[in-house]
Amino acid sequence: MMTTYIETIRLENGHFHLLDLHSQRMAATIGEAFGHAAEVPDLEGALRAVGSVPSNGTYKCRIVYDSGIREIEILPYEPRIVKSLRAVAADPRLDYHLKSCDRSALTALAAQRGNCDEVIITRDGLITDTSYTNLLLHGRDGIYTPRRPLLRGVMRQHLLNEGLIKEADLTLADLAPDNPLGITRVTLINAMLPPATAPVIPIDKIQLY
Repeated sequence: MMTTYIETIRLENGHFHLLDLHSQRMAATIGEAFGHAAEVPDLEGALRAVGSVPSNGTYKCRIVYDSGIREIEILPYEPRIVKSLRAVAADPRLDYHLKSCDRSALTALAAQRGNCDEVIITRDGLITDTSYTNLLLHGRDGIYTPRRPLLRGVMRQHLLNEGLIKEADLTLADLAPDNPLGITRVTLINAMLPPATAPVIPIDKIQLY
């Protein structure tokens, strides 16, 4: 069975956000998965073909594709409430650098959250992501994002392109009290969660061990 991939695009007040970055990631995924000679679908054209979209509120536009676009859904969006995190270690072999519809490995890690709302995943001793977002770590001298996330999300890439955040190799020691970078909190970002509306977790709400 052919592997399928997914893009989740924020539709807000009738506008599709970060469409260029979603298109770039789709093209890169198709090139890697199916060969660089594979034809890349016209994402913008496919969304225009959907016709009328909601003009008020925030919706999730879910696009499933393989070598071509297979499904487009526009769904109501209700953000998860996340107030606490638990650190869990992933198998070093975990690979989710392409946004596959198969999230079973991430779901298994999320199931280890215990009495917390979500997990913060390490791999090879380095902080990566939660099970559904990239991470921003707010420090004394700026805002950091893990250099080696499980998935290079479009919101993360947008913030890097704008020079608003910087990459760093980060460990759980950087979330401990009195950590050397002065990190006090983390923000959970993805295409649906820009920093202004994303969950913010103080480090004292993160179970490290």
